[in-house]
Amino acid sequence: MHCSRWIPTTLLALVHAAPLTAQPSQEAEVRAAVERYNQAFVGKDLVTLKSLLAPDIVLYEHSVRNIGLDDVWEHHLAPEAQAFRDANAEFTDLRVWLSGDIALVTRQYRIQATMNDRPIDARGNETMGWARRDGNWKVIHIHYSHPCPRPPTDR
Repeated sequence: MHCSRWIPTTLLALVHAAPLTAQPSQEAEVRAAVERYNQAFVGKDLVTLKSLLAPDIVLYEHSVRNIGLDDVWEHHLAPEAQAFRDANAEFTDLRVWLSGDIALVTRQYRIQATMNDRPIDARGNETMGWARRDGNWKVIHIHYSHPCPRPPTDR
């Protein structure tokens, strides 16, 4: 009986005495990946930007639909990133939902830049699907939509 009390007590003491190293949470990992994406896009770091995309990515923007990495990269993201000059991006209302190795990210964006010698001020909503593959978070889906103003709350 004395031995049976000693083992749990000793194990409890060892667990509490062991140094605890904080592992980054999955949400923090996803948020960091999103920030790498942001910095790569605005900074025109095309190598990093492309490395964050999954081979089977699907992108929707209004009436455009790109399927697979080659289509998304060659016909959407690379030309757009390269065309922006003096880009300034602001992302707000970032929300992250997680389930295992899948993350859903929603946010609002505002991008101010010059594109084809014209100033642009683009605003909208973005939904990104991320999947952890081989230990790295990759974008599997992006959907851009027009801004949706909230109705007045006094109704």
